[in-house]
Amino acid sequence: MIGRVSSTPPRPKRLREDFGLDAAWLAARIEESPLVLGVGTGLPAFERTILHERPDQFAVILFHPADGVRRIVEVQLGAADQEQIARALQHWEDERVRLPRVEHRVAIAAERIPDEVAQAAARVAKAVPLEVIELHAEKTGNIVAVLGEPVQLPDAEAEH
Repeated sequence: MIGRVSSTPPRPKRLREDFGLDAAWLAARIEESPLVLGVGTGLPAFERTILHERPDQFAVILFHPADGVRRIVEVQLGAADQEQIARALQHWEDERVRLPRVEHRVAIAAERIPDEVAQAAARVAKAVPLEVIELHAEKTGNIVAVLGEPVQLPDAEAEH
């Protein structure tokens, strides 16, 4: 008997739910290798982590020596939300004030980017250098790997 092929794509793995890992674990992986976030080009250097009150949220600041750009990446486990975009923009503005002669860009990274967040990000990206990253986790043996993949934002003009 031939089995049926499921047309439902497998549910993406989640750090907390599937692997028992938390934001502190993810922050440590990003500090070790900022490349996992998938922002910008080249080899970013880790600068610092900004902790938040909620344990599943934090921000990191990366520096790209090749182009001199600092990137503020607002990270959270689970699905992205509108508040994440607001926090990212606040960090971006704070860093631009602190170091006005350095180019700054901003990104949000989450395990899932809902459509309404992608649409809001597309509107913001018209005025601010914003990247959106979806984090994918996979486990091979005892090793959990996370890789950030840039999200193609919808055309903000096509909404209305």
